[in-house]
Parts: sequence; structure tokens; C-alpha cells
Amino acid sequence: MASSRRRFLELGALAGVGGVASASGIGAARRDHGTGGNGNGEEPAVTVTARQEPGKAVYWVLPGSRPLSPFVFGTAENTLRGTDLLQLRIEQASSLPSPLDEAVAQLLAELPFLVAAPDEAREPIEESDGISQQVLTEPTLYSNNAEVTSGSFEISYRDYRPYDLPGAPGDTPDRIDLETQFTDPAGNEYVLEHDHVVQPPIPGYQTGGGVFTDGFLHGITGTGSPLFPRVYTYGASWGVGNVHVNGELATDDGMRVIHFMTTQTVRDERYRMALDEEMPLEPENTIAGQIHHTHGVVLPIKPTPDGPVYAPVPTAFELPNGETQPFIHAMWEQDTLVEGPFADWEYPGGDGQQEGDGGGAADVQADYRLLADASGWRGVAPEAIAETENPTLTLEAGTEYALI
Repeated sequence: MASSRRRFLELGALAGVGGVASASGIGAARRDHGTGGNGNGEEPAVTVTARQEPGKAVYWVLPGSRPLSPFVFGTAENTLRGTDLLQLRIEQASSLPSPLDEAVAQLLAELPFLVAAPDEAREPIEESDGISQQVLTEPTLYSNNAEVTSGSFEISYRDYRPYDLPGAPGDTPDRIDLETQFTDPAGNEYVLEHDHVVQPPIPGYQTGGGVFTDGFLHGITGTGSPLFPRVYTYGASWGVGNVHVNGELATDDGMRVIHFMTTQTVRDERYRMALDEEMPLEPENTIAGQIHHTHGVVLPIKPTPDGPVYAPVPTAFELPNGETQPFIHAMWEQDTLVEGPFADWEYPGGDGQQEGDGGGAADVQADYRLLADASGWRGVAPEAIAETENPTLTLEAGTEYALI
């Protein structure tokens, strides 16, 4: 496994390197980069900065299928986060203020993987010797297929407000500074021009004002596609901006949604994306031997005066079917955390602790452990409440208990 990881890193060295906006945000002079604050002189409550210099491992993720976590998606007999959840989210979107109601509902119908894995897009895995019992056959940006490319980046997530508020998606004080350039497998060069942060009006999403720091996203959290594992996130942002390809503006028909995340590592030594049951990955089992990496995604979503619409990203990379790839998913595997919560944190090894467990919670001996799920609380320990939904906790007066 170590030799496989070294091979990927050597290739990288040789190579050299869901949100929407309201109409008022389109073309407005609200670019985050270089603003130096939120416009009123206040300092952000939290700043997380990550970077990666040229010459380190970068990957371009290709479209492909995705094995499904039974914990997140259930089984063929007991489906979770499938067609029923998708229909619920579409109904909830229909309650948004006009014109977002029709636009977001239509967007979810066209891009269901923002919130669910529809039952009809799944197939059973015959004679599986792994965790997955089903696979999502439709190609998405969460595949195990990727090619080594090149690039560099630096991002500062500036978190002024740790919660979402009603209003226009672009009405938030949160900001990011972003500089990035990278290539696709064919050598085409990309530059992202970030315009401003938004709060994605996707039902169920809680994005902390559009910049999210020091918490968990994806998986069972309800924020971000559940196809991505539940992951500790140092910093994340949702925004809109332009894409430049080979020195030319590619998004002259309108900006696209840009999503960045600096998270615990989810790619193993084979570059396979881990399932929820396999997280967290120990450093020696990751592609670059480190605990964190950064993802940069440009989604096929375009803001319009009437709300978000599906619109493929105009990349220059041609797929085997003759079409150009409709999204961008670049991953920087040897990033450095320059600033932020737990920036100096190190993986403790085999002592039972897990990255991002929130200030030492993992080393507390708990009398009861609960796991949050969409439908309520599910008992984890002790055995008497295991797998019980919203279990009754029997307590004795005057006794102290640890609840996680």
C-alpha cells in the first residue's frame, strides 16, 4: 500500500502541480478576493486558511458510479435517502419564495444527487465482499476514477456568521479569498474567479451563512450530497464565480456554483473514496499519508434572475463518449493548513480517538452514546438501547452521566 501511494505522489510531482445566487448577486461588485473583510471593518469570528504549492499531488475526478454506504442508504429491502427523500425535498423546495420555489424544485429533479440517491438509479452488487450492497450506476462527481494533473491553490474561509438566515442567497457577511489554477488530464489550464459567497437554498442544507467551519458535512448530516461520506470539515464555502480555460472566459453565458472544502482525507491509498463506515481513515491508509486534503468543485448549476438552473460547466476535457465533462472536481492531496481550528492537530494513532470529534469528546468514557439521524436519535451504546430510535434513558438521581 505504501508503494502504491508513493507511485501516485511521484506521478503528481512529475506532472507539476449545492448553492445558488439571487439576481442581485449576478455581476455585482461583491467579489470576495481582496476585500479584506465583510465591508464594515469587522473581523471574522473564525478564519481557516489552506494552501498547496505547485509540484505536489493533484487529481482530476472523472464521472463514474458510486458504491453506496448501507448506513447512509440502507439496503434494497430497506431504502434510505432514496426516492422518498428526493420527493420530500422537492415538495419542501416548492414552499420557497417565488421564483426560487419552481427553480429549486426543478433543479432537484434534474440533479437529484444533491440530496439523495434515487431508488431507480441503484443496482445490487452481486457477491460483494465489501461493505456496499448497492451501487449508484449513474455517473456523478463522487466516483473512484481520477487522473493525476497539476495545480496549486490558496483559500481563506472567513466565517463571520455561523448560521443561515432567511433572505436572498447572497445576503451573507461570510467571505472567502481564493487563488487557484490547475489542469485537466489533457493539459488544459483552468483558473477560477470567485465572485461571492451564497447560502444555498437547498431544503435541509445548513451552511453556516455560506462559509462553514469546524464541523461535519455530507453523509447523514443533510448538508451536501449524501453520496460523499460524513466528513470532518476544517472549512467549506459555497459561492458563485467564473471559470477561465486556457486564458479565456469559459462561462460567458453566466457564472457557476463553486464549492470548496478542506476536510479530513476521504481517499485511500488506491484513491478509492471511503464509505461512511470506513471513516476516519488512518494516515497510512490515505493516498498522501496525511489527515486532510482540499476539494474544489464547480457544479453544473447557473444562477439566473429566476433562480438556479442546470447548466453543464463548459470544460475543455473530452470524455470517451465524445462529450466534455460537465463538472469540475479537483482534489489537492498534499495541502497545508496554515491557520484555523485544529490546524496543529495530529492523528493520535490507535488509541481510539478520531479526528474532529469536537474538543476531546472521543476520550470520554460515555455511559450513553447517541447518533443523530434525520428521523431522530438512534441508540448506539450501551447494548440495552442499541438500534433503538429515540430511546428512553434510565437515570439515577445524583449520578453524573456522559452523553455523546
